[in-house]
Amino acid sequence: MYVRNEEEFGEAIREGKDGIELEGDLASKVKKLYKINLTLWSFCLVCLAVAIIALMQVPITGGTTGIVSLIVGTPAAAILGTEAAVTAVMIGVAGGGVGVLIKLRQAYRIETRKNGRIIVYLKN
Repeated sequence: MYVRNEEEFGEAIREGKDGIELEGDLASKVKKLYKINLTLWSFCLVCLAVAIIALMQVPITGGTTGIVSLIVGTPAAAILGTEAAVTAVMIGVAGGGVGVLIKLRQAYRIETRKNGRIIVYLKN
């Protein structure tokens, strides 16, 4: 399954799809979510959860700009980088909550392909 954006990716993870293909900026940002060690990921997850909950409670009409302003001062933005943190929050919102990020890290593995593509597979 090929996804083009964070919303499609979040929905695919929530639904438990296997073989999710990503490319470009989205692929590089998702790779960052995997590269971070577990201790730092756990710390970032708390910050991301607060942002996800806030966005799910009060829809922001500013789109990505509103998300960036909500996240920019958090430790997650400092650790992951603002763009990767925003992507993580957008995936979480699209997937229905922070649980989709936990599922992504625990139940999926990534395989890097040529030209900046990655495929995210369910672990056996």
